[in-house]
Amino acid sequence: MVATRVGYAGGTTDAPDYHHTGDHRESVEVAYDQARTSYRQLLAAFWAAHPAVGEPGPPRTREAALYADEAQRREALASRRAVARAAGERVITAVTPVNRFWPAEPVNQKANLQRMAPDLVRQLGARFGGRDAFLASPAAARLNAYAGGFAGEEALQAAARELGVPAAELAARIPR
Repeated sequence: MVATRVGYAGGTTDAPDYHHTGDHRESVEVAYDQARTSYRQLLAAFWAAHPAVGEPGPPRTREAALYADEAQRREALASRRAVARAAGERVITAVTPVNRFWPAEPVNQKANLQRMAPDLVRQLGARFGGRDAFLASPAAARLNAYAGGFAGEEALQAAARELGVPAAELAARIPR
């Protein structure tokens, strides 16, 4: 992973935002190095991270595997079929073209980290090329997951190494 942003994708509405998503889904854009990570690996992480069967949620939060081209579409459909076979049930997750990605409002980027450690975000933003650049980084993604209770010590240690900051200092500044 090179960078992540939350936003809206998979729809046709121009300029969606949190209050007016139109036909878009809330999404995560993942920039990745194709020499190190394949789309197939991203799909595996995607399927492992959410329930693919069961009742669908509201349209804006329904999971979808988004694809950028025909090769990714075929890969996403094949992975969905594999998940359905393994589950023995119909998969409710859509496979949808990304079309255009609209970034969410700045307050929603790494929201756990911004809410729980705003001073740390300001300090690291100033140190690493600006707030937005820091919030788009893999280290910020790891710290956001740690702050939200979705990742543990391993994510904190990885972020500390990436940032050149002692893990104990980060842990002390991110209340959990």
